[in-house]
Amino acid sequence: MSQPEESGIERDYCAGQLSLREMAKIYGISEAAIRKRAKKHGWVRSEKTGTQVRKKGTQKAKVRTEEKMQNSTPEKVIEELHCDAVEGEDEFSIDSRKYGLSDMQWRFVNEYLIDLNRTAAYKRAGGKGEGNTAYVSASRIYRNAKVSRAINDALAARERRTQITQDEVLKLWWDIATADANQITEYRRLCCRHCWGFGFQYQWRDAVEYEEASEKAKTAKKPPPRDKGGYGFDSTLDPNPDCPRCNGAGEGRAHFHDTRDLKGAARRLFAGIKEGKFGIEVITRNQDDALKMVAQHLGMIKTKTELSGPDGGPVKTESVNMTTEEAAEFYRKMMG
Repeated sequence: MSQPEESGIERDYCAGQLSLREMAKIYGISEAAIRKRAKKHGWVRSEKTGTQVRKKGTQKAKVRTEEKMQNSTPEKVIEELHCDAVEGEDEFSIDSRKYGLSDMQWRFVNEYLIDLNRTAAYKRAGGKGEGNTAYVSASRIYRNAKVSRAINDALAARERRTQITQDEVLKLWWDIATADANQITEYRRLCCRHCWGFGFQYQWRDAVEYEEASEKAKTAKKPPPRDKGGYGFDSTLDPNPDCPRCNGAGEGRAHFHDTRDLKGAARRLFAGIKEGKFGIEVITRNQDDALKMVAQHLGMIKTKTELSGPDGGPVKTESVNMTTEEAAEFYRKMMG
């Protein structure tokens, strides 16, 4: 058994959250083997529930608060109480029964909330896969509707606990203003159908595509297509610089990233999509407006204009009719 699996068994055994039967199913070993390892390494199994542990932590927080109040001035009491409330506030509790999660899914959700890394969360939750297998298994759990709902609810609860300040708002504007739109959508120059075909002939994806094209040509009473370029066309490859059909420039294609995986500034920039007559349109927040808001906040843009007369006095107006010479003389006096 690998070291990560051994440490996972120790963690779950000592936590006392799972029964030995459930652990045996997860790690693929017998209950007797788990007991044997616990006896050999001296593991101590906790009998306390998560609720009891949280209450104990809350009680300690109260004791610390009382000690601070005895040694603090009245002006500091409110600030210290506020800090303790933030520090001692319980994290969002994932109730597996509420969301209908299995034990593995419940552990995955809690581990994912630590660093938002699905593959790492899968391994810490007891997953056995490695490399691409681990990523595929982690993605399968992550895309589960129940798991996704639990994660979104937990992240929303975390945001509600976060206090919004002017600095936070400024950071949001700055993130939008400097976000890389290529993390949402890209315009790529990729290979054409002739770039990697034999003798730069038209290349098909597979035999099925070729047969479908042949049937379509036969129905339309047109000559059948040729497959001298072979099969295996991959539209994600770069252009062949020697291709005589596209002159090495390839073909332009739009690519949209999976917005469910957007994080940080790119997530704030993304505002949705719109499907219309000409296809899909990605909607983003206005980066220029966000940059202006940052500049205004830093005092780089003046939006207030003041008009005054000589020596800062009010602007005088005359309602009498004046000739051109009188108006010029009046103007010279005003500019004095």
